[in-house]
Amino acid sequence: MLSTELLTQYLPLCWFKQDPLKLTRSMSFFKTNLLIYFIVEYITQANMTDDPFESFVEVSIQILLTLFFIGFVLHLNKTLYAYIQVTSSILVCANIISIFVIPVLVWLTVDENILSYYSLSLLFVWEFTVISYILRKALTINSTAGLALSVVYFSITYLGAFALGQLV
Repeated sequence: MLSTELLTQYLPLCWFKQDPLKLTRSMSFFKTNLLIYFIVEYITQANMTDDPFESFVEVSIQILLTLFFIGFVLHLNKTLYAYIQVTSSILVCANIISIFVIPVLVWLTVDENILSYYSLSLLFVWEFTVISYILRKALTINSTAGLALSVVYFSITYLGAFALGQLV
């Protein structure tokens, strides 16, 4: 299946309209999105720090924590068979939202307008709720549990990557 066809399957997740367990499993699509995710996160991280090596390390740790977290949660739920679909869902949505985040970060860097901070906050809330939605659907849990798991996901992947990056 072509990547564009797969993208049209995964894209409705960004608008809370698809079930990640019903999506097509494609290893090449997963790898492509993982690479795009790495590049986008690296550009974002490099924009915040001036050390390219530190950015590389933190983004690498973040990706490993993301992959391990999803695998661990799916293993506990006995739905590890859906690892590729769920991980691809999270990566695709993060990549789509990043399309909007990067210009806002540039705007924020150039102008520091209060509206840019509000825009960035809204985009963060969007990504947070999309991750919550995907986890809720994949694990068949209620909304509150999905939101709580989303908080744990962001804490482990972003704060964990930052903490581990500081140790390295």
